[in-house]
Amino acid sequence: MRIAYFTDTFHPQINGVTNTLDRLETYLKSSNIQHMFFAPSFPRDIKSKNRRNVRRFRSVSFPLYPECRLSIPLYANISRLADRFRPDLVHLVTPLGIGFAGLRYARERGLPIVMSYHTNFDAYLKYYNLEFIENAIWNFFKWFHSHSSANFCPSKDTMEILKSNGIENVKLWSRGIDTTAFCPSHKDLSLRAGMNPQNKVMFLYVGRLAAEKDLDILVDSIQRVSNAHPGKAQFIIAGDGPYAEEMKKTLSEDVIFTGYLKGQPLSALYASCDAFVFPSTTETFGNVVLEAMASGLPVITVDSGGVKDSVRNGFNGFLCKPRDAESFSEAIVKFLDNQSLIAGMSQNARQYTLAKSWNRIFDQLLLDYKSVLDEVYKRMGDTA
Repeated sequence: MRIAYFTDTFHPQINGVTNTLDRLETYLKSSNIQHMFFAPSFPRDIKSKNRRNVRRFRSVSFPLYPECRLSIPLYANISRLADRFRPDLVHLVTPLGIGFAGLRYARERGLPIVMSYHTNFDAYLKYYNLEFIENAIWNFFKWFHSHSSANFCPSKDTMEILKSNGIENVKLWSRGIDTTAFCPSHKDLSLRAGMNPQNKVMFLYVGRLAAEKDLDILVDSIQRVSNAHPGKAQFIIAGDGPYAEEMKKTLSEDVIFTGYLKGQPLSALYASCDAFVFPSTTETFGNVVLEAMASGLPVITVDSGGVKDSVRNGFNGFLCKPRDAESFSEAIVKFLDNQSLIAGMSQNARQYTLAKSWNRIFDQLLLDYKSVLDEVYKRMGDTA
């Protein structure tokens, strides 16, 4: 099986999609499965230029997401490279420039197509005063995904959203977690003491700092907790984005901003905190939730979106009312002066992730690929 992936987001960009694709690339290599990623280039990304299974295309910064790249590759160029690879199956990861070129290529060559849906673009519109184009967005998605034999979704909630908007052939492609890379054993007492000399309860947020992550609710919740329970909680914000300066101006000394972290520093930070806070209502899955849980952190999040697949209220975390700072801050307060509650949920969170291996997730994905190919070959035989 030879698989071509067309994606508008890829390493070194940091997000849930690139994390999944990095893991997938490692799995495909270890399984000796021929594959090629067609992806945008990034400035000063020297390391990935020598990756034999990646083809890069010149890109520019995307206005709404400056750290994202938008590429409109020359179709003759991308098709020449794809022809040289000779794929059996095309997987379209995104519907933008490179993904759109991949759709044209697959249709012209008569290749089987599968797609994945990773980002609730429509849910982001209200945060940028663009609600008026929502119908147009869904009409485009419906058309785009109609060409696919399988539309992979990361969560049950996302599957239902796509079905309700007329998109068919949906399948669940969940997410895994490396429970060695994210593990309580990475706890660093000196790191904890340096950030939290008064030994407060440490709450961590990891992710992009942007309006669509509902960080105004987190800011409001932090202020409520700090005012009502001074000296009890220490908040750590790991990430960056357009909302960072607003948060830094508004929040007090009870908050530490680390910027983006990855690798061992991120694993150590997760394991050195006590609980994870994640107010976003727009997640199709929420990879950081699994990272936190694997690290032994109970999760405070919302009863909305893909995070519901992982968090069980009262067992490994709390599900709060969406966009409700009172509900969210009340959940935070439950962990103050209650180490036994943290310990019990921590154990449950870690235990939950032990069954979420990436290999199991990707094994199923390959079975789904094979089903699509088998169906195509069957139709070809029926019409012969």
